[in-house]
Order: sequence, then C-alpha cells, then structure tokens
Amino acid sequence: MQQSTKDFIRTLAAANGIQIPEERLEPVLRQYDSFMRTLEEINSLPLPIESEPAFVFTLPLRPPAAPATDRGK
Repeated sequence: MQQSTKDFIRTLAAANGIQIPEERLEPVLRQYDSFMRTLEEINSLPLPIESEPAFVFTLPLRPPAAPATDRGK
C-alpha cells in the first residue's frame, strides 16, 4: 500500500464537500492509512464466495394497525 499524503486527504475531503482544518490533517491521515491497511488485510483472507455477508432488509407494506380500544362500554 502506498502511504497517503496530506494533499491527498485534503483533495479527498474536498471532493466530498468537507474542509479539514490543517491541525486535523495529521490525525485524519493516520486514521485513513490505518483503515486502508485493515481493508488490505481483510481482502487478503482466503474466504470462499459463500462467506459474503447476507443482509435482508424488509419494510412493512403498510403501517401497523392501531391498538384496539373499548370505546363502546
């Protein structure tokens, strides 16, 4: 992995509409490099394709029914 630079982080942030103050660039740079190393480690694991995470999101088609009340008594 190639080490990132402050200019790269500044450009990446600007492309996402974020301005990083100069005093925050060094910590953000270290965090970004650490994140990229972690991704490389994960990608290097010999995992079979069926190990991919499977997420199922379901949304109700209609809102839940209101609770029944005893109005007639």
